[in-house]
Amino acid sequence: MATRSASFEALILRSKEVPSGARVATLLSAEDGVVEAFVFGGGKSKLRSLASPWHYGRAWIYRDAAKGLVKLTDFDPEREFAAVRGSLEAIAAASFASELMLATSALGGDWPDALELTVAALAAFDEAASRGDQGLLGRAVSLFALRALDAMGLGPDSGECRSCAGVMGDDAIHSYSRRSGGFVCARCAGREPDAIPLPPGAVAWLGAAARRPFADAVRVGLADEAARALKACALDLAEKAAETPLRTLKSGLV
Repeated sequence: MATRSASFEALILRSKEVPSGARVATLLSAEDGVVEAFVFGGGKSKLRSLASPWHYGRAWIYRDAAKGLVKLTDFDPEREFAAVRGSLEAIAAASFASELMLATSALGGDWPDALELTVAALAAFDEAASRGDQGLLGRAVSLFALRALDAMGLGPDSGECRSCAGVMGDDAIHSYSRRSGGFVCARCAGREPDAIPLPPGAVAWLGAAARRPFADAVRVGLADEAARALKACALDLAEKAAETPLRTLKSGLV
């Protein structure tokens, strides 16, 4: 058959205008991964409003193989994460999450985990924005990036120095090396001019957070200095995984 219709749960990662006057929505689903679909209708179209970035719900699409066309015919949002749009920092965080998913082809094809992780992160961004809690927002960004890296097999190893391969316990980790993209011991940190020092508790937080669901993990306390250092590590690793500069990180708001 030349045409086919489908319905699935999806998250709108982004939406952009195209020269024809239509809009193209980029969806993330567990079944089909990343899907780009045309959204037709004028500026006041209800569907355009429903299919806005970071809305999560059920999507209906129509595929015309003969024309090479994918069209979004309806979208029923279950969660809109409205508070995100009221905070520049939360918008930047959500935009970073979308960009990382697109740059890594939704965690290299692990679509169900990609969708679950991104929706969980958006829920945390939304809560942080509604409460004006910058600490929660920062932890959620770090945790999202680190769990995305783990899903792709690119997470940092806290048990071995990235430089000398020496065994390290939590108390032996001294810094994160931007050059090598991993944790290094105190001896090796001295040879890393761009190393990010890790305050006590930063790596221990990783272990504590790893054992909890996302919504619980972001509530594990972390001192401000340690949180800033850990986020710098997570964002650097995320950009390395994307293998391209991430535009959302240039604003300095993430």
